[in-house]
Amino acid sequence: MANVNAPNGFVPLRHLTGGVIRANEYAIANGYAANLASGDLVTLATDGTVIRGTAGGVALGVFYGVEYIDNDTGDVKFKKVWSNATAVKSGTPIKAYVYDDPNITYAVQTNGVFATANVGELANVTIGTYNSTYGHSTDELDIATLATTAKVLRILRLIDYPDNAAGADASVEVVINLSLYGTQNAGV
Repeated sequence: MANVNAPNGFVPLRHLTGGVIRANEYAIANGYAANLASGDLVTLATDGTVIRGTAGGVALGVFYGVEYIDNDTGDVKFKKVWSNATAVKSGTPIKAYVYDDPNITYAVQTNGVFATANVGELANVTIGTYNSTYGHSTDELDIATLATTAKVLRILRLIDYPDNAAGADASVEVVINLSLYGTQNAGV
């Protein structure tokens, strides 16, 4: 049976050292004009605020959600998506929650044909637009960028999910190789 083409971005799976998977708090600039969805790769802007990651750049981690004070109601809101049209109360912080530990592994779908021989290799990311129906990322591992140096992700294994096999649109376990907080190593 063929794998289903249904990217969900980066979904935390486990911690390599047995630690707890937790998101840490960062700021989003008020008026940040891009959408962020749960599972999106993110990085830091020069002012220290969270912004959308790039296909081959150094990553802070994976976006989990956002907390802010609604401009209209004054209520504290938590959402899995930061919309560029979000109305935030003036002068109040916007808190992004990001999985930033370089020892967290993630499930991510490939955008091409994965072979078990690709385990240990490095790859970049295909940056998707968020799925507005379900509110999650559509980022994928860019199988066309496989290499042994200078890539964002390291492939750890094919995930043992029902109906998941090597081939097109496979779900694989990865760790962020080009992390702001980690050490980058060559692939195999």
